[in-house]
Amino acid sequence: MALKAASETLVGALAQAKATSTARRTMICTVASSDVFPELRSPPLTRAFYGVVVVAAVLLMFLVPTVPFPLLLTIAFMALAVGALGSVVAAAFTRVRARPEGLLEVRNRLTTRRLQRSDVDRVILRRQGGIGSWRRLELLLKDGTQLPLVATDTLPVPGQRRQLEQRATELRHWLGGRS
Repeated sequence: MALKAASETLVGALAQAKATSTARRTMICTVASSDVFPELRSPPLTRAFYGVVVVAAVLLMFLVPTVPFPLLLTIAFMALAVGALGSVVAAAFTRVRARPEGLLEVRNRLTTRRLQRSDVDRVILRRQGGIGSWRRLELLLKDGTQLPLVATDTLPVPGQRRQLEQRATELRHWLGGRS
């Protein structure tokens, strides 16, 4: 019964991701002037992955207490489920939003920063780890620090790099309209 509900939730998340991916592609392709203010959120495939993690964490939280594990193992599994759930929920609310007055608001998992266009030197595409790891955009700031854009995290699957490069182009285009 719980497995059926979990699969229905996953199918619903994938359908929503597919529906929003078409709108996102349209938004990215229509960037033609600096009057467009990009808003970057997690890609649909990444949001679907987050949905799978949420379902697995919730199932783990309900199933672990019913199995006769030793107390320490039960506590460890519950901590793992709560940690995964917290991390995914925080990642789901990340975003990068450009404002008409030249501000760039970057909301990562735990912090929010507001930057002027002049604070950003360039937008770069980076891997989070080695081969096969997630990719994301980062901002190289004028003071030499790098600010990761968690909202642009993408899974290491074909097609995601191209989508990430389109997002980088959109953000670079907005940054190019410095006032």
